[in-house]
Amino acid sequence: MKKLLALLCVTAMLCGCSSKDSSKNDNKNNDTNTTTASENTQTTVNIEDVTFDYSIDDSYEAPINGTSTDVTEMADVSWSKLYRDAIEEFKKSDKYDDTARFTIYDINDDMIPDLIISYGPYGHKNFILKSLADINYTEFEEIKDCGELLFVMNKSLLAAFHYNDEEQRQTIQLYRLKNDKLANVYTYELSNTYAKVNGQEVDRDKYAEEYNFLINGVIKPMGIDHSFDDDIVKAALGEAADWKEAYCAVLNDYLKYKKQNDNNHFSLLDINGDDIPELFVSGGYHYAPYVDIYAWNGCPVPVGSFGADGNILYYKDKDELATYYDGPNETSGSFYKFTDNFRFEETFTYGNNENAKKNDENIEVVYYVNGEKMDKKDYESAVKKQTKATHYELGQDNDITEETIKELAEGKYKEPSQK
Repeated sequence: MKKLLALLCVTAMLCGCSSKDSSKNDNKNNDTNTTTASENTQTTVNIEDVTFDYSIDDSYEAPINGTSTDVTEMADVSWSKLYRDAIEEFKKSDKYDDTARFTIYDINDDMIPDLIISYGPYGHKNFILKSLADINYTEFEEIKDCGELLFVMNKSLLAAFHYNDEEQRQTIQLYRLKNDKLANVYTYELSNTYAKVNGQEVDRDKYAEEYNFLINGVIKPMGIDHSFDDDIVKAALGEAADWKEAYCAVLNDYLKYKKQNDNNHFSLLDINGDDIPELFVSGGYHYAPYVDIYAWNGCPVPVGSFGADGNILYYKDKDELATYYDGPNETSGSFYKFTDNFRFEETFTYGNNENAKKNDENIEVVYYVNGEKMDKKDYESAVKKQTKATHYELGQDNDITEETIKELAEGKYKEPSQK
């Protein structure tokens, strides 16, 4: 089921947390390719074209209700204090177990980070969202039984994926957080026999068009960035002494929970010009490559996760990050600009399916740049122009060990070199 419902085939996934602290007076690839639920059993649904409204509809189908508290009467209120209390309360509950993780990240562009906690087994996770906005602190009802919860960065949308293995069905609900409302703004449903958008049956081409319109660009997994160990909670809440202490807490989290399986490494390089390096942690590159990126904003902001064979490129002259993938069926790449609000904007994408031709000579070879098809000569010229420059390869410079973490605490680490 996980294979047949893998609609979200993105080459990069990412995002960021906001200001270090905000009080009650404080006031930012390729188009996602969809596949059918089963290529071998696909049926064509002849449905009349339907026009959909992309405006925000907070009444559609399944908005998430929440309980709001006016914080104006609270003493010394801040997002870090509220989330500290929420984390400690969760750790005392029967929901807390070794599957629990959390993310602190701004999902509604108000420069105040939100708290997302996840727990439960893979494929059936539950997500708890708590948000401070202006004078209201809102605790939302849980989003239950999710395969994953993702953040669509360029639309500021949460995408909750629900999988039904028995019925071979996937449902995706898109939510937007606005003030104390978590509105269900769009719903997609796909099975072996039908495709629906907002409850209306459509053909699969229309489904793909609607899906790609809202779910594209840079995508970040939510609720899974940090463990509940004391040091990482302290760092995530902006209570670490400095960036070195905070990054050491992040790396210890990998060493304790991921190193055995992922063989993690890390690099440090300042890419936003604030004289504090960003942290690039790689892992899983033998089977599922990724590079997680953390930036410093008084706390380690988890700004994204990219799949790129265990490393990610940085072109200093362009001030852009880049990923490259060469698989059995496709070669592709993307360039990204890191923005002031701890997000990434996609600036250039390219790809071709020449590799698939080796396995099936009947396949039509397609070349595209920024989603537009072009002939091979123009494609190669555009890609060469974009990629021909010196760059850093980030993610592999330092092994994650107790010794290297101790050295980082003293400001010592191997710096990346340009290629």
